[in-house]
Parts: sequence; C-alpha cells; structure tokens
Amino acid sequence: MAIQPIRLFGDPVLRSKAIEVVDFDKELRTLVADLTDTMLEAPGAGLAAPQIGVGLRVFTWNVDGEVGHLVNPDLTLSVDEQDGPEGCLSLPDLTYDCRRALSVVRSEE
Repeated sequence: MAIQPIRLFGDPVLRSKAIEVVDFDKELRTLVADLTDTMLEAPGAGLAAPQIGVGLRVFTWNVDGEVGHLVNPDLTLSVDEQDGPEGCLSLPDLTYDCRRALSVVRSEE
C-alpha cells in the first residue's frame, strides 16, 4: 500500500475525537494497510488513524514482532504496571520514562 505522512503535535486532527468505523469495506482495508506500512517504516510500536489524518477508531501495533490492528477498540488495562520509556510518532525524538499498564486486553461486549 502506501506510506503516509505522520501528523505532528499541533495538528487539529490529533485533538479531535476519532469516530467509530461503520463501513467494513475496501477503504478500511486500505487504511489498515497504510497504517501498518507507515508504522513499520517509521519505525514505531503503534499508530492510530488520526496520526495519518484519518479521524477513525483504527489502531495498528508492532509489539515483540507481532503486527496487528484493531477497529473500534475497547480495551481493559491490567492492574499490573511497568515503568519505562514511552514515545509517540507524532512527537518525534521525544521520550519520557512513565508508568503504564503492563498489558491490555480487548474488552468483551
């Protein structure tokens, strides 16, 4: 597919709430492919659709060699936490040590 430019801090799309995906079609498949290609090229551990200018609830990840995506994610954070550096592709070359959930799981509906 295509590598897309990553929107940087200050871009209005990053401050807008992403909307739920309702059409599971060719355009969504293209979006997921573009997100994945862009994330891997960056390289990054995750990328959300608004970071490439698309205001939809779609997210890709690359963790421990596992690449995947979620559409309309609803996640539950673990009680266990970890400390470590955290970065964001929309804030390049900036990392902070922070506390975050050790793991997340998709919430069951």
